[in-house]
Amino acid sequence: MTRQQRLEREYEQLRQAQIDPARQSPAPHQWEALVDEYRRASRDHADLETARGLARALWRWSMALQLTGNTADAVDAGRQAASEFDSVFRKTLGRDADESSPAVEEALAELLVARTDLAEIIFKTGDPDERIRILEDARETGHSIEAGPRTWRALGTVHHNLSTAEMGRFIDAVRRRRGSADPMVPTLSASRAVEIRQGLLNPYDPLTMWELANSYIQYLRCLSMVEDPDRAVRVLDLAATLVAMLPAQTGADLRPQLAQSVHMLCTAYPGHAREFTQAHEAAGSRGRPPFT
Repeated sequence: MTRQQRLEREYEQLRQAQIDPARQSPAPHQWEALVDEYRRASRDHADLETARGLARALWRWSMALQLTGNTADAVDAGRQAASEFDSVFRKTLGRDADESSPAVEEALAELLVARTDLAEIIFKTGDPDERIRILEDARETGHSIEAGPRTWRALGTVHHNLSTAEMGRFIDAVRRRRGSADPMVPTLSASRAVEIRQGLLNPYDPLTMWELANSYIQYLRCLSMVEDPDRAVRVLDLAATLVAMLPAQTGADLRPQLAQSVHMLCTAYPGHAREFTQAHEAAGSRGRPPFT
């Protein structure tokens, strides 16, 4: 077994333990040890596969640190991971002239995921502006080349999270009466997230249904702040229908969020309250979970 194969095996063993709820998740020091091994391997023989392995191990280490509440070190590891993924993407793109190749697709999708996760960890440190900056950079990078399905899925999350962050900034600006806050900024990001996730919807994959429903709900939150109640009625019908179709366990966290959105819409547009309520109730009555 080569050194690279051994490192890949160790990574996969830790990864499986991290994603399996029935197993004890690896402690941060286990990921740190693997990161150190990858760094030694990179010094001895720098190549693309070792760099990719280092990036992945750093990202997993960041996630493990975040779960233990060590946010500062999680940010540091996350920044290193994003930097390594960016290097892997650039090198892969330079080596492969076909922007739509599977190798480029994988490298870009992993870079976007790493940046998105880093942005959310940084937000927990109390830096909402840096969160938005990182997500904006991820958005621009993701749209810089022809995107494939993995990249589109990652971009859907980027636009969704960016809308959430922009909404937070808008609400804070209104509360503090700072500048001319524009609710259309988060609304447009939410609309783009919906558009992307509509194109990825797979009725045999409940996660794609959940992701789209989640973005519908974020879009509804935004529409409660802009003068477009008719669009809000149409989006609510789509959102409520999709949430009603989700398996009970999969959609459990979305149902109260949807009800809260309906309340926000009724408050924002009292003249359309009956339409909102009827759309919500009608979708719930006709929804039939396609999965057991």
